[in-house]
Amino acid sequence: MALSEYEQKMLEQLEAQLRDEDPKLAESFQPVRQVSLKRIVVGIFIVVAGLGLLVAAVATEMSWIGIIGFVVMLGGAMYMLSGPIGSLGSGAGRPRQPQGSAKESFMSKQEELWERRRDKDGR
Repeated sequence: MALSEYEQKMLEQLEAQLRDEDPKLAESFQPVRQVSLKRIVVGIFIVVAGLGLLVAAVATEMSWIGIIGFVVMLGGAMYMLSGPIGSLGSGAGRPRQPQGSAKESFMSKQEELWERRRDKDGR
């Protein structure tokens, strides 16, 4: 279910407030790595090539080729799993509002909504 425009705006304000108040907690909710299909395919190819060298070493009884094959497999796995670090939803392109006014406007809106609810319920 998609969020309404109002809900999306409120969510963005809450996220901005969380980032301002506790940046470490906010970073823990962000995805850490961006997966690249090209890196995965190339990494799998390198691992298979290393496995081929390992099988060739067993067939020819040359242990040094097996060691090279293992190192190639390890390198392919490292290449596949490591990659450029980047967060998917960092919001880097979004302009930031001044810190004080964003908090004040958000809190004033929340207080206003709270007062309306209290008046509506008759309390």
